[in-house]
Amino acid sequence: MRRWWRWSAGLIVLFLLLGAGGGYLMWQAHEALWNPKDPMTVVKRAVAGTLHSPSFSFESTFLIRVDGREEVISRFSGDRAEGEKFHLKGTLLQSSTEIFTSGNLFYLWDPVKKNWYTIEKSRFGPQDLLLSEISPLTALDIKNIEGVTVTGIDSVGEDKCLLMECRTEVSNRLLTTLWKDFYYRIWVDPEKNLIRKVVVEATSRNAPRDRLILMLQFTDYDGKQTINLPPAAGR
Repeated sequence: MRRWWRWSAGLIVLFLLLGAGGGYLMWQAHEALWNPKDPMTVVKRAVAGTLHSPSFSFESTFLIRVDGREEVISRFSGDRAEGEKFHLKGTLLQSSTEIFTSGNLFYLWDPVKKNWYTIEKSRFGPQDLLLSEISPLTALDIKNIEGVTVTGIDSVGEDKCLLMECRTEVSNRLLTTLWKDFYYRIWVDPEKNLIRKVVVEATSRNAPRDRLILMLQFTDYDGKQTINLPPAAGR
């Protein structure tokens, strides 16, 4: 009876030690995700994961604040599918707009001829700068990231995220032509290395009191989005 008791006690101690060890490892993993020692790497991984995601849905709002008054430049919702296809529908400069893109090719509606036409992005002129940079991913084309900090844990919809802030240098021609001092707030899903939300603010190069505000939200990563390009002729 005594040997059996000792054997049972030994098993109990062993299970307790294994449970404690497993709990400690889980705690370490949790801390690594939600209290990262290298937040710069977390942001870079999330940016890369978003840029390379083959599909998602999104909402974007691009506005400027002048003399305390906000003016919406564009507001779109849409999808990405098959990696290179985008469908955007919303308003651009207060006009209803629908755009399809596939790689370097844009599909635009001609309201006069009542049909779709195509144009290559490389053929856009200076007057088409706003249109050429309309993809929701252009704001994530970042050349340099500085001073990344974790400011807390926040939720975007049902997704728990790290809220991170940083200053950046961006590649987007539309943004860098008119704006400077870019400040990013990024909601990162550290478990999936994806961005759920971004808010970008910048200062006007010509009027320091004027502000740019760009808001992006991403949902339904790797969903079943399909985009059927419209029949179109060359411009």
